[in-house]
Amino acid sequence: MAGTTRTTLSTGWEVRKRNPLIPIGVAVVGLAALVVTFEVPHRHAVEDSLTDRTKVALAKAGIDADVRFVGRDGTVKVGSADEKDKAREVTLGIDGVRVVDVQAPPKVTTPEVQRSAISVKLLVDNGKVTLTGTVPAEGDRAKIADAVKPVFGAENVQDEMTVDATRVADDTDLAGLGAVAVALGKDAKAAVVDLTDHVVTLTGTVASAETKDKAETAAKAAAKSVRNELVVGQAAAPEQVQTQLVALPTVEFENDSATLTPQGRAVVENAASILRANPNIKVSIEGHTDLTGTVEHNQTLSENRARTVLDTLVSLGIAADRLTSKGFGESRPKVQGSDAAANGVNRRVEFIVQQ
Repeated sequence: MAGTTRTTLSTGWEVRKRNPLIPIGVAVVGLAALVVTFEVPHRHAVEDSLTDRTKVALAKAGIDADVRFVGRDGTVKVGSADEKDKAREVTLGIDGVRVVDVQAPPKVTTPEVQRSAISVKLLVDNGKVTLTGTVPAEGDRAKIADAVKPVFGAENVQDEMTVDATRVADDTDLAGLGAVAVALGKDAKAAVVDLTDHVVTLTGTVASAETKDKAETAAKAAAKSVRNELVVGQAAAPEQVQTQLVALPTVEFENDSATLTPQGRAVVENAASILRANPNIKVSIEGHTDLTGTVEHNQTLSENRARTVLDTLVSLGIAADRLTSKGFGESRPKVQGSDAAANGVNRRVEFIVQQ
């Protein structure tokens, strides 16, 4: 029989000798059974105790957490990445805790808002002022308009400025920009006060050197950096005329039409004033659409709108041989996208000075 040996005594009796390892094995199995019997309930009691005490301690620290222990090793789940360090400190301070793994959702970083400087343009032409650009608040917009209305008359001030709270107000005195327009006077022709990147640039034609100096003095009182490119009694350089034309508001049309709105016609009249003040300048009128509609429809619409602007300028006294028109449809977007904001930027007519 396995595990047993036989020995024969001289008397004839047969004695069996058992393997000495068998009793040891039995003892080990018995001891293991005792460990399972007593240790498992004890471990569960320890886990429950650590769980309860940890939850209470975290709650006192203002942390709502899910707590679980396996033996003396804990897992704590918190609701915010900002709570991780505090939860770890509190949990490790509990008597009996060996290690803890604190888990939290990834910290969400709010993207920084891109902020741009304010940008303002004032077009002064034959007793009228057109205001364009973007300022941070409605009050900033009012400062400029209120500064020019008493001199030019409210009916001669066209306010096309927009408000964007993400814009950064600089040290420029916005009411002072209005004072620059006042210094230019009602006789100024296609003169522009342009605030871009914290610099005020003056372009256009004025009647005298005295007016030019007054405008520069007013500009320096309003801004730290001034460029005076005003021309006395003569036509401006092509790049100056381009700056003046870019300063104009968007030419607006009736929806899906080549018919100018009243505002759109007013902008074309301003363009005509600039061209009359600079008789040697030739301009290409370029129409662009947004992505709404078919490619073919947009191409035709852009061509018709550019042609409408050309015909309107001719009717206002600009020689036809100084003007050309073309349409590009949706092929040259200024910004990417097809939402309302992108469409508003891409739907435009541009005046391009021909060098």
